Amino acid sequence: MEFDWNNYLEDNKSVAVPEELFSHVELSLHNGIKQGMLLEVCHKNNPDVYWIAEITMVCGHLLRIKFIGAETDFWCDISNTKVHPLGWCGKYDELIEPPDEINDRCGDSIIEIMKKALVVGQSVSMEALNNKGLSPIDRIKIGMKVEIQNSLDPYKYWIATVHDNIGGRLLVRYDGADDDLPQLWLFFSNPRISTFGSVTNKGSPWQFKYPGKVNKFSCKNKLSAQLRQSAEESIKEPTPSDLFQANQTYEAHSFSTGMKVEALNPEDMKTIQPATVTKIFNNLHFLVVFDDHLEDYEDTRMAWLCDSMHPYIYPIGFAQQNNIPFKQPKTCKDNFDWDEYLADTSSVPAPEYCFGKKDLLKDIKPDMKLEAVNPLNQEEIHVANIERIAEHMVLVELLPIGEKFWYSQDSDLLLPVGWCDSNNYELHIPDVSPKEVPKDPPAAKKVREELKTTEEWCDRIFFNYKCYAGPSISRNKLSQLPKHVGPGPLSLVLKEVLNKIISASYKPAKLLKDWETEGPPAEGMRLEMLRAKLKTSTYHAYVPVVTSPDQVVSFCRSVCVKLQGCPVLFGPTHYPDVCPNNCQNVDKSTFHNGTERRGRPKGSVNGRRKKKKPVPEKRQEPQPIETENPKDGEFVESEHSAGSTPPSESGTRPNSPESLTDYKRNTRRRRDAKNFPKMEMKTRGAKLPNFALQMKESHWNKKDVETIYNNSCAKKQTHDSDTENETNESSSNSRDKNISDVSDSEEPELKKLKFSFDDPLPTDNKMFEKDLPMAWLKGKTKLAPNPLHWTVDDVYNYLKNTEDCKLVAEKMKQEEIDGQAFIMLDLDIIRDFLHMKKEFAIQLCKHITMIRWYYVINFEENE
Repeated sequence: MEFDWNNYLEDNKSVAVPEELFSHVELSLHNGIKQGMLLEVCHKNNPDVYWIAEITMVCGHLLRIKFIGAETDFWCDISNTKVHPLGWCGKYDELIEPPDEINDRCGDSIIEIMKKALVVGQSVSMEALNNKGLSPIDRIKIGMKVEIQNSLDPYKYWIATVHDNIGGRLLVRYDGADDDLPQLWLFFSNPRISTFGSVTNKGSPWQFKYPGKVNKFSCKNKLSAQLRQSAEESIKEPTPSDLFQANQTYEAHSFSTGMKVEALNPEDMKTIQPATVTKIFNNLHFLVVFDDHLEDYEDTRMAWLCDSMHPYIYPIGFAQQNNIPFKQPKTCKDNFDWDEYLADTSSVPAPEYCFGKKDLLKDIKPDMKLEAVNPLNQEEIHVANIERIAEHMVLVELLPIGEKFWYSQDSDLLLPVGWCDSNNYELHIPDVSPKEVPKDPPAAKKVREELKTTEEWCDRIFFNYKCYAGPSISRNKLSQLPKHVGPGPLSLVLKEVLNKIISASYKPAKLLKDWETEGPPAEGMRLEMLRAKLKTSTYHAYVPVVTSPDQVVSFCRSVCVKLQGCPVLFGPTHYPDVCPNNCQNVDKSTFHNGTERRGRPKGSVNGRRKKKKPVPEKRQEPQPIETENPKDGEFVESEHSAGSTPPSESGTRPNSPESLTDYKRNTRRRRDAKNFPKMEMKTRGAKLPNFALQMKESHWNKKDVETIYNNSCAKKQTHDSDTENETNESSSNSRDKNISDVSDSEEPELKKLKFSFDDPLPTDNKMFEKDLPMAWLKGKTKLAPNPLHWTVDDVYNYLKNTEDCKLVAEKMKQEEIDGQAFIMLDLDIIRDFLHMKKEFAIQLCKHITMIRWYYVINFEENE
């Protein structure tokens, strides 16, 4: 099920919480470099002389800068250009003076211009330049070591390893931990995280203490061996010393032992209970333990390690004043009264001045939308709604589960709208399907009663979402389906059930293809056309369904078995609590058709592993193949190297997996023999980004390019011979394709990477021949021969005359992207700083690659 935040907000007539209120997210994206900052940059023609420059635009490691006194600005890559903070030249006795053209234009007034800029401007820090413009989330690498503070003692730490980094949310696992210690999700700015080595540098009383219930490293030898092993592993991925420095300054507290407070229950994050200050560690930290767990808090973790600004401890009476559920201690059997309880326990309440004053956010209002982490299961992130606000606390409802939890307004468990989509993380979404139509009018009810008497009437079919769904069905999507479908006509009910199952699958098109049948249906069955939506395309296939109500039970069971799920996953019988097959407790491999394999192994086709073929001793040159022109009956010669597709044999569909596999094998052999020039490009002293590495990180492997190449060649072969009517028909059919035309090797992520057949592919060598003009631009626009000399308007005109990037041309013009900047763009910068969707970004990268190749072949040697 697709979810769009804009549509959801519009349908619910709501607004999102402003992004700037999520300070922890803003911090994760800030690289320390801002527009208007100053730095010292070497001259273009003389790298030993420097001049002051102002930053006019920031795009990661690419800066648009302008020398003080100059009229024009230019792009600078700080990863390979000599740039320094203000004062560096004076400190190291380097020459700093304006370029000749600025001297000639400004004369003696350049001194006044420089003084004015230095008074107003701010210097870029040395740390920001050393980090090459990378934000904190880009600097954190999987495998780095960190030190995690104990949740009950500020002086005890243990080493952990970063296993995942999702937009600054780190999945960490304690080193040497067994199953007794689960993995933790912590935001990188959480004060519990410290840089690896901080405990050793601080010394006593800070120490390493294993956080498990049983200290398996109580022996000094075992502890030393584990610390030595962690230190050796940290060498592979060193942790920068400035990455996890605490950005929070604590104020001295005024609490003392024995004071009573109210505290939010960490087990449910819904209720408030009485608690006691039991330990003072220093003038910054103290421990608050819930009164029901004074004896066993170390095992139950029913305590908060606090400072004066801790958001989840409150003065007595806070729950009553703000109408928050209050849970009285177990020792109180009657109605709870704070005065009586203080007298019985011989204790005093903590004065209100002990609790630090918290700044309230004014722009958060009820019914605003956001994304929130489930505090009881921090792997889950939900669409959320703000129910109400109580001082610095917000009550947030998580959808679709309907649970409500209290959060601090600055909690790092709250995230802005669109965060999961930006970081490619699963978001639990509410049911956004259209609401049911009101009851049928009397005329329709009469027709339904007549249908009931026939043999094609079907009763309800239930979705038992608590049963095991199998490896191809998403439990989250399944739980969002309606409880049942029907009653109604048999064919309509079964068709709707199968469509619901397809929509809940991870790969709808693949599931539809598995269900497709060829030839006439079996006796007692008939074919129904089902559809599966995949990105922007819709595929259809004919699937057999039963024609008699007494076959519904066996039909549903057989489909469930094909899905490798519980046999009663859906059917006429509802099992709300207990499954008759006990699928919640039995080994799931019993449903996998005799195998535990849940996915296709690497190198397999149609579920069967490929056999490695022996390397031939001698390769034969591919012979030209004659193909028949379908329009005039003439025979033309097909040149594979020019991008044509070999004809398929009679009786075989042109896009069948067998023909595509044979052709790709031949194409792979020919392409291996070709040697492409090495991409090493320099532009005005700035080394270009490694675009090949960026494409590799975006999963453009050899198999992907071959798949795209084959699809584009097939399109090109048919394009020239089609009439105008056939072209219109094919364009309309592209939105509704037969599922049989999808090869198994073409994964869903590749389906959106369709190239336009009017543009050449990066794999076509003819376009890269030396001194060859830009053939694909003929008839579109007149541009300067050298792409480095293109102006902003040239880049705009080039993109405006393309089929796949015309929509982004205006955006590039607004950002003032000229030829030099255009060549230096890469996939990350396009997505992060130009805010383009992945589909447009990849199409734009294709054009950037072609321009780069053209520049390398025709102009790099001359420059």
